[in-house]
Amino acid sequence: MESEILSDEELAEITGYKARAWQRRWLDERQWQYVESRGKRPLVGRQYARMKLGMVMPTILDPNPPPASQPRPAWTPDFSRVR
Repeated sequence: MESEILSDEELAEITGYKARAWQRRWLDERQWQYVESRGKRPLVGRQYARMKLGMVMPTILDPNPPPASQPRPAWTPDFSRVR
C-alpha cells in the first residue's frame, strides 16, 4: 500500500531536485501546498500531487443539492411502552 505522503524519490522526480531547499523553492514557485517536517523535509500529499499534476479532478460538493424525491418522514418517539 502506498503512503499518503510522497517519498523522497518521488518528490525529487517531480521537482528535479534532491536538495530539500530547492524542492521547497520549486514547490513555492508553483504554489504547491506542503508541510515541513522537523527536518525541513517538504511533505506533499499523494492525492494533492495527483490533482496538481492533472491526474485527478478535484471533487466539488454542491452547496445546494437537489431535493430528495420523497421527503423522509419525521421521527417520532414510541410512547406506547412507557408506563
